[in-house]
Amino acid sequence: MRIVLLFILLLVTVFSTVESRRLKYRKGLAAAPKLDKEAHVVLIAGSNGWYNYRHQADVAHSYQTLRNHGIPAENIITLMYDDVANNKMNPYKGKLFNKPHGKDVYKGLKIDYSGSDVTTRNFINVLQGNASGVIGGNGRVLNTNQDDRVFVYFTDHGAVGLISFPDEILTAKQLNDALVSMHKNGKFGQLVFYLEACESGSMFDSVLRDDLNIYAITAANGKESSWGTYCENDMNLPCLGDLFSVNWITDSDGEDLNTETLQYQYELVKTETNLSHVMQFGDLSIAKESVGLFQGDKEDREYTSMDSDEISAVESVNWPSRDVELNHLKSQLLRTNSEHQMGVIEKKIKKIRSTRKIIKKSIHWLVEKLVEDEDIQLENLSIHRPVLDLDCHHRIMHTFDNNCIDLNKYDYALKYMNIFNNLCLEVEDEDELLEKMEDLCTSLDIEKMINDETRTI
Repeated sequence: MRIVLLFILLLVTVFSTVESRRLKYRKGLAAAPKLDKEAHVVLIAGSNGWYNYRHQADVAHSYQTLRNHGIPAENIITLMYDDVANNKMNPYKGKLFNKPHGKDVYKGLKIDYSGSDVTTRNFINVLQGNASGVIGGNGRVLNTNQDDRVFVYFTDHGAVGLISFPDEILTAKQLNDALVSMHKNGKFGQLVFYLEACESGSMFDSVLRDDLNIYAITAANGKESSWGTYCENDMNLPCLGDLFSVNWITDSDGEDLNTETLQYQYELVKTETNLSHVMQFGDLSIAKESVGLFQGDKEDREYTSMDSDEISAVESVNWPSRDVELNHLKSQLLRTNSEHQMGVIEKKIKKIRSTRKIIKKSIHWLVEKLVEDEDIQLENLSIHRPVLDLDCHHRIMHTFDNNCIDLNKYDYALKYMNIFNNLCLEVEDEDELLEKMEDLCTSLDIEKMINDETRTI
């Protein structure tokens, strides 16, 4: 009997500890500024292509979650290429899933900018409320003022100081300039930004000021990959979601967002996103406010949070974002019994590996030509620094993307962009550096090398 009582006492103690931790950031709810009740939302999936399935599934799920929490459809602007749900490779035509055998999150989704209209230009103009600046789509932009709350969620590939769109890149300078302009022109009272991408912390670290009424959290710090999740699903689909994104959206699905603070959601997601370091930036006082002020305050009865078994599954099938396509092909190779299919998949894998070798070798050669000192060469190849020179970083990233290799077509090259951020802090003559890089890349023609090499595979 005594043992039973001790066991019960232990359970009560554990439960009390867990609950006190859960309530820590709920009881700290700040008195919210008197702003308009309904939040305004911008959702962006910046990629395209079948193997980037997870980004569009993340955005579609977040749309459903926000709608179910009471955000009106007219308050949500969605940018998504929309080439996955009806893709010829999708065995579930017209449907998207963000977890294995979960709800179809594509049904009812309203997309405002799709296909070639998912651009950095449109994204920035949507944020800034500049209807005359958008091209294509339905023309919707944020119609907000200093009394409004704005929630922005972006998911795609990224690198040090940049995030990707289907056919272009957006640098930390471009995003920061847009956010500063929004603040200056009274386009929000408070803005919360959730960012899913590799090295996403670098978009805000040493960049985002803390006096703009902007609070941001990122899936990773400025030195590491973010992670895809539900990658070894039994639905014959690529990774269904991103680990950070699935964690915050699932939490919002199952919680009372009127009592949960942004700080609590950050702490929870930080703990459960155990393969990267979730970070927070900007005005951290906003984190004391309720999630519901930005994601809707109505109780969500459509979606429920994952149980413990499902969370365990999430932890066991995560892949680094830049390896999702390669790992998915390797997984398919193990599953197929068709010799023809084996041959097709093996060729794809060989092409990816060959392409990666060429990219790595070419970038190392480029650094050798740009920097004479061997010690500085080695240092630049290995370290990650914050984006401290926004102008140089912006110019060198676009120079590389435009002249060396298409960072969207060959996203593996994003892994090495820290090198060129480092060069901005090492080289005295920025113009000479960029001119030399452009000349070297034109003569090297990395994409021709890749095409010539992979054509024979």
